[in-house]
Amino acid sequence: MRRNAPAKAHTKEGERGAALATVLVMVSVMSMLAITIVESARFGIQRTANQEQMDQSRWYLLGAEAYATSRINQYLSQADRNTLGLSDWFGQTLTLPLDQGAMQISVWDGDNCFNLNSLAEQSEDGPLVASEAGQARLTHLLEMQGILNARPLAVTLSDWIDTDTTPGMGGAEDDAYGGTTATYLPPNRLIADPSELRFIRGFDRSVIARLSSLVCVRPAAGPNTVSINTLRIDQAALLSVMVGRDLTLSAAERIIRDRPPGGWTSVEQFLSHPNLAILPLSDATKALFVLAPRWYVISIGVSYRDASETNVALLDTATGHGRIVRRVFGADPRRSLL
Repeated sequence: MRRNAPAKAHTKEGERGAALATVLVMVSVMSMLAITIVESARFGIQRTANQEQMDQSRWYLLGAEAYATSRINQYLSQADRNTLGLSDWFGQTLTLPLDQGAMQISVWDGDNCFNLNSLAEQSEDGPLVASEAGQARLTHLLEMQGILNARPLAVTLSDWIDTDTTPGMGGAEDDAYGGTTATYLPPNRLIADPSELRFIRGFDRSVIARLSSLVCVRPAAGPNTVSINTLRIDQAALLSVMVGRDLTLSAAERIIRDRPPGGWTSVEQFLSHPNLAILPLSDATKALFVLAPRWYVISIGVSYRDASETNVALLDTATGHGRIVRRVFGADPRRSLL
């Protein structure tokens, strides 16, 4: 019996060692689980905090948008609307402090750009048809930017918008994009965003880059009006395009430079400028010029705690009272909308 005692002692020591190893493994597993739970809770708390900051930033954006809209409506109610371009906030960046942050609001003229949807015309609820006048204006604009094949590009853009599927002279409809096997086809509707240009045949990066500062889209067919009291020198090409080829770029720049300090008080005064008075302008062309814009672009940036958010909105004042017709969260505040 005594000879077996050492073996039993060895067995008990082995059992204690196995139990200790089991406990250590269990402690390691529990530690790993605890770390995982703590990390998950920490990330969950962080996600909640981030979401709260983003939600608050979004509300600040909407509040700033409402504020800008109210200011625009205030100016719209004034009789002398040509002062819009001379106010202390229009075309400027207004910075407002927030608790743990700040917001910046910019409002600028949304009329002074070439509406890509002017390549089509529409009467009432009728179909979208190609606009010869729109094609001629875009052709002129493309040529002024030194872009080759200007006319085919203009017709192709019309084909992208108009309702029919018959290509215009030099244009492109379904077959040019691959027909039934194509990844996409002309939508035959108004353009929703200038980014669509990159899908249109012939509009490569070079063409888009040259046009980017001059074009926009508005949710309406037909030409955009030009707000003569907010037109900038770098937008002189737009004035030349609207008037026609008889008005050179240098002559258009001269007109803008000659604008009275208080702005033109009437469209007739603007049209009496020597560079315009000598031209045989039609009533339709004269109607393209206004003292105050119909469209406004509201750009807002908010920094709140560790979150930053932006918003660009398009305001339509056709009824005499501004209403938001499009809003893009996360858009570049420096980018002209639509």
